[in-house]
Amino acid sequence: MRDMGRREHEFQEADKNRVLLWCARHCCLCGKFAGLGIEIAHIDPQKSDIDNAMPLCFDCHAAIGHYNASHPRGRKYSIPELKARRDQVYDEHTQHLIAPVPYRVFQDGVKLPKVPFAIENHGMTYPLQARVIINLRQGDAALGCPPTAGHYNGLYLWNLNPRQAVRGNFEMPYGFDEKSSAKLVARVEITLIDTYKREHNLLPGGYILDRGQAGDWYFEPCEEQLGAKGEHP
Repeated sequence: MRDMGRREHEFQEADKNRVLLWCARHCCLCGKFAGLGIEIAHIDPQKSDIDNAMPLCFDCHAAIGHYNASHPRGRKYSIPELKARRDQVYDEHTQHLIAPVPYRVFQDGVKLPKVPFAIENHGMTYPLQARVIINLRQGDAALGCPPTAGHYNGLYLWNLNPRQAVRGNFEMPYGFDEKSSAKLVARVEITLIDTYKREHNLLPGGYILDRGQAGDWYFEPCEEQLGAKGEHP
């Protein structure tokens, strides 16, 4: 049953609080501090999820709704443009909450099919959470995510306090052929979540196993070398 105390398509109070924290009460179009004169606008009038919310000052809220399609002057704000501009303002006011977070896939004497993984919060002030998704490929075969609980498929969040390093390990997925010489690739996607619950997606990177004498993984930053994105929950 719909909550009769809320208007249809109205945002949840928790979502309103989040977006106001993310922009620090700055208008997400003109960028000016609005203070009490700020409203949570609907980018799409029919949707009330947090991705459709946009904090705006009174003038900008009116501006995004003023457009006569039958006699256009200028250019209407598109939904992709509004979301991109809003995210610019969110980033400006939350980037200080994110610290460098190095991670790596390595062997360090451990034998396959077990593979160690380490991640660290290099910040001095703010705790973070990390969503880790690792997809593995061997040659042309997509092996998917490691079968280790939910740590490497994005189901669980890793808690990273300031200056804390976490080391874990995963098993190679079903279908891995230890005797094969085909290229073994680990594609890593990391999403960092700040103390205001805003998500910051790092660009995907990955590792390729050196089958030579070194027998360890080397970092590969190029999407083409990592192959297609695997499936995960």
